[in-house]
Amino acid sequence: MAGELDRAMGRLKHRDIRTRRRAVRTLVELEDPETLKAFKSLLNDEDSWFVSKALDAYRRWAPIVGLDAVQELTAHPSLNVRRCGANLLDSLGGNGTSIAKVMLDDEDSVVRRKAADALLTHGNAEDIEVMHQNANDAIRSLAMRHQSCSEKQLRDGLNDDSASVQIEALRALLDRDEPVELSVILPFYGLQSETVKLFLWIAKHHPNNLSELAEQLGPQHFHDITKHLRANVDDSSDVLIQTLIDTNMHSIIARWLMGKGAKEDELRWNMIGNQDVDMIERSKLLERLLGRAHEPDVLDQVEKFMATNPPELLMVACENLSTAANELSS
Repeated sequence: MAGELDRAMGRLKHRDIRTRRRAVRTLVELEDPETLKAFKSLLNDEDSWFVSKALDAYRRWAPIVGLDAVQELTAHPSLNVRRCGANLLDSLGGNGTSIAKVMLDDEDSVVRRKAADALLTHGNAEDIEVMHQNANDAIRSLAMRHQSCSEKQLRDGLNDDSASVQIEALRALLDRDEPVELSVILPFYGLQSETVKLFLWIAKHHPNNLSELAEQLGPQHFHDITKHLRANVDDSSDVLIQTLIDTNMHSIIARWLMGKGAKEDELRWNMIGNQDVDMIERSKLLERLLGRAHEPDVLDQVEKFMATNPPELLMVACENLSTAANELSS
């Protein structure tokens, strides 16, 4: 095979392009990583066909040959070749971090991102520190996602000149549930993309400050908070539920109650009878009682509520409950 490889390599410099192309096909058919030493010369070829075949060979064999083969690509002046090398960094595992750190300063954003991804996957704390110190804010932002980041690094990120770095540092602190001082977090409360996460974090770590902040929530936040409540809060005695009640966040409470049983009936009927609660939400709370319409407590509450002469929409919902109760009892 060595002789065939040498002959094919010799034909790569032939004047006849057909001979050269046959030589390339021969090299491909050999299925030998050693052929990369032949394909290296084709990376600089003026004919794009030969360059593409060389890159195909590198994609196939460079991860097997190892670091040097990938470095031949990442150090190349051609952007397409460097991008190919950047895409192979992950296949090197921890062995590729030395190249990845160099490529963080490449002029191409795609190459930089691939290098950063390789470091995030395979790098250690020292490798990630290089990302923290990088001049490019996109690289520093990505560094904030690594599990090796210390609380200090994340706090420093909150003071970075770049808003994108600040947001990534904030997200990491919230995801880790770090119990930092409220003064560190509060300046970011106005960020629409992070308001719900911040609100829930404050609810856990600084509940005494929640009432004031709840007033800054808008309808666009209600869905996500309701989703969190349904997944994590089972009882209305929870501090978050109580704070939402105290701050008149009725819509959120009503939506949470939709999935609750008789245990929360007292709060449910308080919401149904509260004129400050959106009428549609009140009607939905009544509709959810259809399956329990025959229960004595429900019947009693329905009669009491109807006696208050509620709006027509709510009266219709109550009449439906009464009808359902008769049908269930018959």
